[in-house]
Amino acid sequence: MAVQKPRSKTKEKILRTALALLNNEGEPNISSVDIAAVMEISPGNLYYHYKGKDTIIEELFADFEEELRLVLAAPINKPLAIEDNWIFLYIIFEEIYDFRFFFFNMTALLERIPALQPKFTRLLSLMQRTFMDVLGSLEESGHLVFRADEDRILSERLTAHFIYWLPYMQLRGSGGNPKSIIHEGVYSALSQITPYWGTDADPYAALLKDFKDEQTG
Repeated sequence: MAVQKPRSKTKEKILRTALALLNNEGEPNISSVDIAAVMEISPGNLYYHYKGKDTIIEELFADFEEELRLVLAAPINKPLAIEDNWIFLYIIFEEIYDFRFFFFNMTALLERIPALQPKFTRLLSLMQRTFMDVLGSLEESGHLVFRADEDRILSERLTAHFIYWLPYMQLRGSGGNPKSIIHEGVYSALSQITPYWGTDADPYAALLKDFKDEQTG
């Protein structure tokens, strides 16, 4: 992945303003003119820095990709302790939530901005491989037990869970507290691992119970 070049303060402000508007108002409802108006600059001034909304979205996706890759590298660089797994999943959800506009309108954006498709595909593959590594580590330590290919299937299911959780919650009408949405998503992800508990599953069972108690407390 190419290293991001340093941005000017104006470019950075455009991106932060655009991200807030896209997240809060929805991508289809925001134009580059809206972004310029909130910043109190002319559309021409904004166009000088970014050639329209789609260019801004490409840049925001680059930020998201860079941040998520750093998060996904954590359990690869150093295996997670059992109690750190829910924190790891929580951080992934926080990154997704910070760029939630993309996930609420993902199909349309990928069709409209074809350059994003291969980048997103690679990111999904990285997420799935990372989940495979985490599950493999838990299996090696005796916490989980898989039959042939079950770990791969579960890693794919977890990847899909993270990508589609926010749209699912929106369809459910659960558009409230971000912390609650993320917390429920993490608990749901952890629960998907439950059927694979091994003989040394007590630490994982305690982790899940503590997380559930925190959610309902």
